[in-house]
Amino acid sequence: METPVGTSSQDASSIASFAYEVGQLKRLPRAGWLLAGLSNTESVAEHSFRVAVLAYAIAHQEGANPERAAVLGLFHDLPETRIGDVPSVGKPYVRTAPAHQVATDQTTQLPPELAARIVAAIDEHEGAKSPGATLEARCSRDADKLDALLQAREYQVATGNTHLQPWVTSMAEAVTTATGQALAAAAQEVDPGTWWTEFAANFGRAVPRF
Repeated sequence: METPVGTSSQDASSIASFAYEVGQLKRLPRAGWLLAGLSNTESVAEHSFRVAVLAYAIAHQEGANPERAAVLGLFHDLPETRIGDVPSVGKPYVRTAPAHQVATDQTTQLPPELAARIVAAIDEHEGAKSPGATLEARCSRDADKLDALLQAREYQVATGNTHLQPWVTSMAEAVTTATGQALAAAAQEVDPGTWWTEFAANFGRAVPRF
């Protein structure tokens, strides 16, 4: 167990300021869905939440460190508070600073050890496609792709939008872990509303557990 370092008033102020910046992700829409003609779509923060959950689950199944993978998923899009979410059609034309540089600037006022941990998490996720990638990074990247697949399926069912299949197909093809591939296949077979319809069908039959 690590020894608590304590928090000075200056450190508290810098962490509070950082937290306000992180909050920008709650207001930043995921730009890719606009290309499919959708509106009122998820924010980057909403995306990151499920990426962290999926990363935890995938890492657990793969024998990796689930807590570490979840942290990578949680922080992976943090640089977008400053560079935005550039959609696929814009990436050939728009040049943004590397995630490492952005994350370093974002955390420059934080306590040094905390800043180093956050930057390291983002760097690790960004390196998921490199030969020396950690299994946790691969799990986090797979979670990123799987969340997009799940979200596309949810929008398909909810709106009847016929332009979302390319997201489903390309995201399924992008995952690399055995668990990720199994989840990608299952997500295309399981209806997004299954968890609710099964609960509703059995409502009142189960004995309360409290």
